This record gives sequence, structure tokens and C-alpha cells, in this order.
Amino acid sequence: MATTMFGDAAKEPQKPTTTMFGDTASQPVPTPKEDDGKQFYDDTLIGELGEGIASGVIGAVEGVVGLGALAVDLAADTDYGDKVTQAAEATRDALGLDPEGIVGKGAEIITQFVVPGGLAAKGAKALTMAGRAAKGLSKTPLTKAERFTLASKEIAAAGIADAAVSTDDMTTLGDWVDMGPTQTTDLIGLAGREKALARLGNRIKVGAEATGIGGVAQFALSKAGKTIGDAKVTKDIAQATNRKLDQVGQNIDNLLETRLLAKPGSAEELSSAKGLLADAIAFGRYRGFLPGQVADKRLLMDGQVDIQIKRADRILKDLDTEIDGALKKMPEGEGNLDKVGMMNKIESYLTEADLSTKARVLSELPKPVQENAKRMRTHIDELSNDVLKSNFLKEAKYTKDGKNVSDIVEKNINTYLRRRYKIFEDSKYVPTEETIKDADKFFKANRSGTAKELTEAARKDVDGIFTNDFLLKNGLTKTTGGRIEIGNKVTPEAARVARQNFLSRYSIQSRKTSEGGRVASDRLKTGMFMTRKNMDPRLRALLGEVKDPREAYLGTVADLAQFSAVDDYFGTVANLARQNSGIGKFFKSEKTLTSDQQKGLLDRGFVKLGGKDGKPSGLQKIDSQGEILVEDGVGEVIGASGSGWGELEGFYVPQGIYNNLTNYVFAEANFGAKALNATVGTLLKAKGISQYSKTVLSPVTQVRNFTTAAMFATANGNMPILGRQTGGFAGLSDSFKAVHANVTNKGSDALFDDLADAQRRGVIGTNAELREIQDSLNKGLNLYGKEPKNFIEATLGEAASKSGVAKGAKFAEDIYQGSDDYWKYFSYNAEQSQIRNMLKDATPEQQVAYLTKNGTDSGAQGSVGDLVTRNEKIRRGDIDQSMIDELIKDRAGQIVRDTVPNYNKGASDLIKLGRRLPVGNFITFPAEMMRTGVNIVKQGLDDMASDIPAVQARGRGRLTGFVATTVVAPAAALEMGYAISGVSREEMEAYQRSFAAPWEKGSVLVPTGRTEDGKITYINYSTSNPYDVLSRFANRAINEADDAIKEGKDPGAAFSAVAGGMVKEFFEPFLSEAMLTEAITDISIRGGRTATGAEVFNPQDSEGTKVAKRVMHVVDTMIPGFVPVNISGGVPEPSRFLRGTLGTEEGFISYKDKMGRERTFMGEMARSMTGVTPLEFDPKKGLEYGGFRMQRAQTDSKRMFNRVVDDENGDAGTLYRGFLNANEAKLRVDKEYYQMVEDLRSMKMSDSEIRKIFKQEGIGGIKGIMRGEFEPFKVSDKNRKDMKKAGIYDQYPRAQINQLRKQMRGIPLAPDDGPSQARNPRPVPVKPSTTIFGDPSSSLSPPAPSVPTGPRPALGPPTTTMFGDSSLIGGDPATQEIANRLGRG
Repeated sequence: MATTMFGDAAKEPQKPTTTMFGDTASQPVPTPKEDDGKQFYDDTLIGELGEGIASGVIGAVEGVVGLGALAVDLAADTDYGDKVTQAAEATRDALGLDPEGIVGKGAEIITQFVVPGGLAAKGAKALTMAGRAAKGLSKTPLTKAERFTLASKEIAAAGIADAAVSTDDMTTLGDWVDMGPTQTTDLIGLAGREKALARLGNRIKVGAEATGIGGVAQFALSKAGKTIGDAKVTKDIAQATNRKLDQVGQNIDNLLETRLLAKPGSAEELSSAKGLLADAIAFGRYRGFLPGQVADKRLLMDGQVDIQIKRADRILKDLDTEIDGALKKMPEGEGNLDKVGMMNKIESYLTEADLSTKARVLSELPKPVQENAKRMRTHIDELSNDVLKSNFLKEAKYTKDGKNVSDIVEKNINTYLRRRYKIFEDSKYVPTEETIKDADKFFKANRSGTAKELTEAARKDVDGIFTNDFLLKNGLTKTTGGRIEIGNKVTPEAARVARQNFLSRYSIQSRKTSEGGRVASDRLKTGMFMTRKNMDPRLRALLGEVKDPREAYLGTVADLAQFSAVDDYFGTVANLARQNSGIGKFFKSEKTLTSDQQKGLLDRGFVKLGGKDGKPSGLQKIDSQGEILVEDGVGEVIGASGSGWGELEGFYVPQGIYNNLTNYVFAEANFGAKALNATVGTLLKAKGISQYSKTVLSPVTQVRNFTTAAMFATANGNMPILGRQTGGFAGLSDSFKAVHANVTNKGSDALFDDLADAQRRGVIGTNAELREIQDSLNKGLNLYGKEPKNFIEATLGEAASKSGVAKGAKFAEDIYQGSDDYWKYFSYNAEQSQIRNMLKDATPEQQVAYLTKNGTDSGAQGSVGDLVTRNEKIRRGDIDQSMIDELIKDRAGQIVRDTVPNYNKGASDLIKLGRRLPVGNFITFPAEMMRTGVNIVKQGLDDMASDIPAVQARGRGRLTGFVATTVVAPAAALEMGYAISGVSREEMEAYQRSFAAPWEKGSVLVPTGRTEDGKITYINYSTSNPYDVLSRFANRAINEADDAIKEGKDPGAAFSAVAGGMVKEFFEPFLSEAMLTEAITDISIRGGRTATGAEVFNPQDSEGTKVAKRVMHVVDTMIPGFVPVNISGGVPEPSRFLRGTLGTEEGFISYKDKMGRERTFMGEMARSMTGVTPLEFDPKKGLEYGGFRMQRAQTDSKRMFNRVVDDENGDAGTLYRGFLNANEAKLRVDKEYYQMVEDLRSMKMSDSEIRKIFKQEGIGGIKGIMRGEFEPFKVSDKNRKDMKKAGIYDQYPRAQINQLRKQMRGIPLAPDDGPSQARNPRPVPVKPSTTIFGDPSSSLSPPAPSVPTGPRPALGPPTTTMFGDSSLIGGDPATQEIANRLGRG
């Protein structure tokens, strides 16, 4: 039966269908034969063309006649439709029609579909124009709405024609991907009226699809599908491609493995070049040298912690609401709790160990507050229990006195609540006067504690404080052992010294500088297990204790959740290393190695985790949270494993793996290092502020963030509305409910459980742009332990972080993240639905094989024990539905992580380095688009290579979605724009070539119309297409090639332009100046001009004005997008939104900007709601700016000669070459100038309009440009005066320069083979006896220039060439090109 790339095309049995590669029945896996392509060259081409035309005619007739038969079958319940089909097939058989190959099939497509569709479209247009003529409107131009209506009629007519001529073997895209509303009905088994109805429905679907995507494209895909439509052919092609891609991946893994494991000096050791290549590859991928399963497990840790923090946020939000409500209801008066009192009670409840006291404290709180306090304690207890079950504590550990460490830890942890002290977080912390007085009172009343402080101070005294006079005055004595004893009482002076010693002890520890080196990226923070020092509240206040149980609770939750996540990560890796030889090669436990083997590994460059050079951090009295601990039996035991590596303690890993498990921290050894680190860190934060202001705080960007993220779903074939397997509207609604709950912290427990499931699998909370900004703001260079919690704290300090402004910024972040989460959550659920649908008929073994990638990936979810149990069940074949459900979620999560941008997967060492540089804006995102684009194709091929038909169909659907999103949609938008806007392709290409901003050169610019005064309006589709980065460099290459042809560049220059343009576009997102850096460069290196030439300040401005404009220009990069002010030329002005909404013709705010562009209320509201910014180009303004730019370029060219005329060491050769170089440069400029004029002519601007604008703006030197002929520079009177002043006028080669001007004058500015030729170009005669380089017989290559030397040599008789003296020409390529052009004249 007939099969196509869209599935089973036949609706009932038919004879085998032939394809390009022959008979599908006889060759289930066709391969191209030697003579398959001969139709392009031998005499069968005409025959195939004829067969295609004849078969197309039969097909069209079959379709039309079949339409009539269909009507009869519907009315009479007959089967005439079958007879029509059989008659058509019999006719083809009788005539021997079997069109093959591109020519045969192409002719069949054109005849059956293109011709009828084209005639129908022309007919629709003719009818419309006839109707206009009848109304007397034949000479009135069509409006945009009328053009749109006409285009719609033409498309609809073509679609109807396609439906009319379609036949039973015609299939749709819906058939190919096995989903969607255009999936046709199978005719097999149907008869009579039922079959006729199915045929009618199929024709309607064909016509609808043809109308939507164009009949030709649809039918071409359908017929092309006959080549690979057989499921086996598709599978074989996919498998073959996959094998190639997998081999590449395997070769990379082998290279990196060899780099890590090869013994030094062995034959396997990589060469220096290959070693550098391996290091570069590892540096560029997110997992570096880590095995995939290890990296994936690490990637999911953030989600595990964030789930608990979000839960804590919800509880705290409810707590605040209940406290505020209780305070409003509570009568004023003594004995009633205020907010501070409630907070103190809550803290006491959370930390009290005695149950009766705990219950009493709780009862003193209002009932609603009690419930939330209990929720807080329950949450901490649940996390504490997870910690008690951790891998770290599962092995019995005992103190010296025989106590079980786990029992002691359990006792401590159940009352654990993290304390924070400002002295450990704020380097400028100074205690208040009140806390100092209270601390002094404590030391006055506490003789033993004061004596200890004074003893410590005396033993360390190097400043001569503890003199005999001091001791005597304060009633102190010093024993022979150096101990200080206090007399009758503690004096104020002694209390002061004790307090200063106490404070300085912690201050000094908190101000220790970083020594630099590698620190573990993730480590177990075991300080929470140690006994916390029982310190007097007055001393805690002296250290700046943060007395807020809400923050303590949130910090405690973060501590416990982080510990469990890291412990699970380390435990899983250790378990995989023991069970998996692949991972075991990189992680080797000391328990399985002899001492000699361990030494051998160290000699090979391995690092022992927790051993020398592998100990990321030691156990200190002050841990990373600033807790104050005591050393006891627990500390001694934990200290033995205090490196923080947990289950990985004692494992040996290669140096590359160790580097990927750790981060490098810069040293702060001296003032220079500190100053550099502080400066760079500040600049990075400023860069983050700039990015934050223009994205998170920009309403338009917020909208665009949501709309563009929809393409991540469509690119994977998950159609939000039409897909039956993706949930349709219900799926969108579910996503909205989930994101709304996530942002507002309000929703059902079931919904939050589902969100937690998605976050646990690394699906949500991973916006690439937002996380990159947050990292820049929060971490800087990763020099300090304390990180700001949000944008406001990073910019305005901790005090402002609790303000209403901070809440607003946090809400904006949540919305920005929510837009990303909306589509990821949708995709996650859609992938689950797709997987369930395609595996519904598969056996359990097939399902597990697909979901675990044939056993190579059993998922990274769950604890170590859960994974071991699951793997064991799979090996036994003990498969139940709950396991399948979890595996489906794992696989769906993996697909979304791999095919949708994910910050965690994009954060390679290379990207992390790039984020710390002053270049690149959001470099993670374009890198992610490249990674996910490749992965979408790979996932599609993986599925198409499956043995399960439904999985194959899903793979085809994914690839279809990808092509539709990345290729078809932009092309369709362009074509629609050309059809309805009245702006031609040539006009847009002309704009893009000569006037577009640099960032628009490789963009897809869609015209939307033309204003009454001739301005072209358009939108930049690329800004709304996240996949633009995948094709942008190709678009740039095409545009550069077109420009090179238009400008008549030689092949070398054309190649350089194309290659340079491609490379520039590819690396632009990574190497372009960041917004802040660009602004700083504008006001410094560029001297007050932007990269596009716009003026920041006038050189004639006063110094004060220049400084002000410089500052404002930089400030503009940090003004939030919602602020309705822009900075232009260093001066604030209303934003376009403000002009559109509040602007008037004569009011304080004009609705026009300084360039005369009108902003309307409807236009700005539409822009705000869609995220699409309408743009416009005024050819007249473009000519003004372009003219000034070209005039400056001509002046710059002339300066090349001006620089040599006053050179006292100059000679005839110097002057001649200077004049020649200047005119070469002018020729290049004039060609570009001429192309600009030609582009304006293509935009329907007349020569008189062009001349008028040039004249109005005082732009000269355009006569030759307008004619298309080159006018070389003249030697001016000033040039002559300068030569005389320099004493070289006698060397002036007047004759040779005049000859050169004569020969160069009239060179055509139009390209030789371009469409626009110079008008009446002057031929330049060439004498046969001479060449541009002298004697033609001497050499094909020009001789080296003979430059006169000596003080003032006389000019000898020149060798005659077209340029004059050949000794003055020089041999640079540009000169030779001019010479070649003249020689061809």
C-alpha cells in the first residue's frame, strides 16, 4: 500500500506505490541506485518530465471527477468514488506512467496542484479587481486591510483548489506526525455513504492545511514523504544518523576519558594538541569531565532545596497574615503581646527543649499564630529526620566516652535553629552604644568570664596595655602562669578591656582574607551537629544577633535541605562508583585500594577527597553560617570527617574531576589583589543591575519573555491548543494555575506537590537570563561568603531589602521566572502525556527499555536506596505501574531539561568565565539555544529510530515542530508581510543593506506597511524568536553575499565579508560589549559617540555639560524599563510609552519624538501587551544620516593624503602613494555611497528628491555618485601650501598624479555584474604595449615598488603604465584591483 512520510497514506489496499528509489513493495529498505540520478543528465529527463505532467493531469481529473462521485455516494450510499480511483490507476498502468525522481515527481506536483492552485488564486484576484473596477476604484491603491483581504482570498482559493484536486492517496502533516486536527480518516473497511463522508472530511482537512501552510509546500512534503515514508525506511535513516551522532559523542567521551586516565608517558597519553582539545571541550560543556549521571544528579540539587524554601515561604506568609490579623483584634493595654513579643515567643517555642515549657510558650500565642508556629516546627522536624537518616550518619560513630554520635546529634538537631550574627556578615559592623553598655554590665557582673577574657588579652598583649599601673588601678593581679585574677570587683575599665577582647576575637575571625585555592562546590556543613555555645543574650546582642525567628527558620530550612541534598548526591555517586564500572573508573574508594595503589594514583595526578590537596574546608569554631560552637566529643568525631565530602570521603578522583567538583577562589593576599577583586566585583554587579533593569523591570520585556517562551513548546511538537496529546486548552489552564500558585504562594496541597515534583526534576526555576543576572548580582567573583538575597539588597543594602520596593522587585522576578515556568510546566506535562500515549500499546519491557534508554539511564531521582531498589526490580522483571509512572516523569523531566533552555545545564566553566567578563549580554541564553536546538533534533531522531511505531510518529512530530518553528514560521511571517504591507522584498533588502543598525543585519525584518509620508514600518521578528540565534549567522552570510555582489567586491573581499559576517553574528552574543561596558566605551574610548555614530555630547559643550551627559549616558543603562524616561544625547526625554499615552500636539509632552516619529495610544498599548515593538524607517532621514556618514568617510579618505603633504621627509613616491591610497579609499566609500543611493531609488525615491535633501543638508560631492561614476580627489591649494611649507613641493609628481586622476575618473561605481550599472560609463583606453604594471612579459606578479631614497632624488624617466610611473604604484591588493578594473575598461 502507499505509504508516505506522514504515515499510512492508503485508506484501502492498492498496488505498491513507486518512489524515487523504486518499488516500495519490492524494496522495503531502498537505497539509491547508480542510475537514480541519471535523469538529470541522460535522455530519460524528458521522459520523466512527460510522465510527471501526464500523471499530474490524471490526478487533477481524478480529484475533480471524484468530487462529483462523492456527491452521488453521499446521496445514494454508493461506491462510485472507488471506481474513479480504480479508473485513474488503470489509466496510469495502461499508459505506463510511473514518474520518479525530482523531475518526475516535481512535474506531477506542479501539474496536479501548483497549476490549479495558481489559476484559482489568479481567478480570485481577477474577480476582486473587477469588482473594484465596477466601483470606479481601479486606480485607487489598495489599503493594508484590502491587501490582507485579497491575499486571504487568494490563499483560500488555492486551498479550495487543492481540496478539489486531491485524491485518496493524499496525506497531511497531521498524518505524518500522527496527531492534530488535520489527521485524516483511514478509509480501509469503510463503504458507501460512510466512506464518502470520510472522503469529504479528508478533502476538507487537505484544503484547510493547504490554506494554512500553502498547498505546494504541503503537497511537496507529502510526496517527498513517499521517499522515506515507509516506517522502516524512516527508522533506518534515523538509526543511521543516530549512529553517526552517537559515535561523535562517544569519540568525545573517549578523548576526555583518555585525558583523565592515561598514565603519564604511556602510549595512550594524549599529545599536547589533543590534550588541549580535550580540556577545551570539557571547559565548554556544563558537566566538564564529570560522567553524565553524576552531573545530572548534581544539577537536580538546587530543585530539592528550593522546594523546601518555597514551602517555608508559604508558611511564613501565612504567619505574617495571622500575626497582623491577631494584632488588629487584640485590645491595647499592658499584658498584651505586640509583634516583637510574638516573635520572641515563637523563637522560644522553636528552640525550647523542655516539652512542658514548649507547650506553655505556645499556649501564650494567639490560636491562628500557634498553628503556623507548629507548622514551622513540624517542617524543621521533618527535615531533621531526613538528616538523621542520611548516608553521613548511617555508619555508627562514637565519642571517646562511648556515646553514640547519632543520639547526641538527634538531641541537638531537634532544637536546632540557625542564629545569624551581623559581625560575621557585615565587614563594617559596629555595635550600638546600648549593646556595648549591656555587654559591659555583663562583664562587671561575671567575674569568672571577665577573668578568662582578661587572661587571653594579657597573654596576647603586644601593645603594653597590661602594665603594672593598669593592673594596680583595676585591682588585678597576674600569676606566674600569666593568668589574670580579679580582686573585689570588676572595674569599668577592666570590663571594657574584656568586652573589647571578646568582640575582637570574633571580628578578627570574620575578617580573615581568602587565601585562594579550590573549595568544594557542594559540601556537607556539619557544624549544625556540634553543640552550640550557650552564650548570654547580652553577648549575642553585642555580636549583632539577628532576632527574627522567621529568618532563623528560613535559614534552618535551607541548612537542613541543603545537607540532605548534598548527602544524597554524594551517596548516589559513591553507590554508582561501587556498582558501575564506568563511573568507578573515575571515583575509586580508598577502602578497595592498597597503600601502594593509592600512592600510584597520587603519582598519576589523582586527588584524594578529604585528603591532602583535596580538603575543601576544615571544621572551625565558626562555621559558614556564623554559628558559635564548642569543641566536644561530637566535634572530635565529626572533625575526623570534617572535610565536607560525606560518602565521598577518601575517594580518589582524577584532577579534572576534582576541578569540576570544586570552585577556584581568588586570593586576597595584598592591597592590589583586594582592589582588583573589589573593582571587578563591583563592575560585575553593575553589569547585573543594568541587565536586571532592562529585563526584569521592563514591562515590554516581561511580556516578550512569556510570548517567546511558547516557541520552546512548539519547537518540540507540543502544540499548546491543537495537540490532542498535550492537553490543549486544559494544559494551558493547568500551567496558569500552577504558576499563579507558585508566584502568590496560594494553592492546594496537591498543586504544590505537583510543582514540587517538577522542581525536583529540574524543570522549573531555571530561567537562563534571570539566573545569570542573579549570579552577577549575588556572587560577583565568588570572593565572599555573604551573598545578598535580592536585587534591592545588592544595590541598596540589607536595610532596604525589606522595604516595599524590595517586595516589588521580588514580585517582578517571580513574574519573569513564572513566564518561563509556565511553558516548562506545560512542556513537562505535555511530554508525560505524549509518552503515555505512545507507550500505551507497548509491553512493560518495551516501556522500561524506552524510559531508561535501554538500561543506560534509570533516572536521577530518589534516594540512593530507592534507585538501588528500582534497578534491582528492573533486573528481576518486577515492573509495576507505579514504577512506570515514576520513570515516565523522569524521562519527561530529562527531555525538558535537554530541549528547553535551562540555566543549570548552560552554566559551563566557559559560560561562567564569560559572565565575569565585561562583554556579552545574557551569554547563557544563546549558548542554551544552540545546545537545546541540537538536542531537539537528536531527541527526534532517537524516537524515530525506535521499534515502536507510536514512538516513531512522536519523533516525526518533534522534528516537524522544530522545522515549523525555526524555518517555516519566520518565512511565513516574511511572506505575509510582503503580501499585505505593500513593501517589496527589494525595499526591505535595500534598507537592511544600507541603513539597518548593526544588530539588524542578520535579523528577519517583517514589513507591516507604509505611512502616508512614505516611511516604511516593520517589526524585527528576530527579537520575538528565541531560535533566531540558530539561523542568524546564515542570514548574515546571505545578506553579506548579496551586498558583496551589489557593491561589486572582488571574490577575496566578498569571501572575507561573508565569512567575517558569519563569524561576527555567531560570536556576537558572547563577545559584544555588555550594555554597561558599551556605555562606558562610548564616553571614553569612542570620544562621546556610540557604536552607531550617535552623539553623546557635543565637542563644543562645556566641560561641566560633558561630564553631566557622560554620567547620564551610563545611568541610562541602569534606568528600569518601567521608568518612562529615556536618555538621548545625555539629556532625559519622555519615553515612547509616555509620548503615546500622555503626549499631545502642543502640550508639555509631545506625541512626537525629536526625529518626528509619532507615538499613539493604541500603538503603545499594543506594544505593551504583545511585547512586539513596531519600528519605522524614514528614507529621507536615512539619506540625511547616511549622507553625513559617507561625507565623513570621504573626508577620512582625503586625510590619508593630507597626512603626507606636510611630511618633511616625504618624496615623490610618498606623495604619489598617499594620493593613490586616498583615492582607493574614496573609491570604496563612493561605491558604498552609490549603493545607498541605488537602494533609495529602489524605495521609490526620485533623483530630484535625493538631490534636494543633499542640498538642504549641505552635503556635497554627490554629482559623480548620482551618475554612478567615480570622481577622484583633487590636490587642493592647501595641499600645495603644505608641501611648500614642508620643503617637498619640488618632489610633487604633478604629471603622474594628473595622469592617475584622469585614468581613475569615471570608474563605474556599480558592480560589474550587478543589476544597477553606471550610467554611460567612460571607457578607459589601454595601449597593447603596456600593462598596469609595466612590461606584460616580465611577470604575472607586480614587482615590488621602487621607492626613491636619499634626500631629494630627481625623478627619472618613468616606466609608462595606465597609472603613470609604475615605481609609484605599489603592489597592495586594493591598488592592483583598481588597476585590473581599469585594464578591463
